[in-house]
Amino acid sequence: MSGDRRYYAALLVVLAAATLWSAIAPRDRFTWWLEVFPVLFALPLLVFTWRRFPFSRLAYGLMLIHAIILLIGGHYTYAEMPLFNGLRDAFHLSRNYYDRVGHVAQGFIPAIIAREILLRTSPLRPGKWLFFLVTSVCLPSARATNFLNGGLR
Repeated sequence: MSGDRRYYAALLVVLAAATLWSAIAPRDRFTWWLEVFPVLFALPLLVFTWRRFPFSRLAYGLMLIHAIILLIGGHYTYAEMPLFNGLRDAFHLSRNYYDRVGHVAQGFIPAIIAREILLRTSPLRPGKWLFFLVTSVCLPSARATNFLNGGLR
């Protein structure tokens, strides 16, 4: 098995374990489905297209991190993630800020993916226009997320 195939297999094993853990007795099953749906939707697309349109190891690794953030948020709900409840209590914060981890991932990781897609499917090269277009792809997503979550907190 080549190094790339081993790497992709390891990512799939980690994702399968995280998904299994997340699915066992989540705090709210409906919330779990809503949070995990993007992972369940994207995984088959990535598996079926990895030979024809492989992303970089960095992109796949970041996608795994984003999926794990979603799976944890689905299991506990973002407002009740225990580690961040502990941080809230230790630092006397007004609330659990785990959702901000998700927001950062939702902006940064699609930027890496959009950059790879644009570099490989368009005449764009690294520079100002690529930066502008990648930012234009990611900012509306982050803004929509804030709107759906009731605005900035």
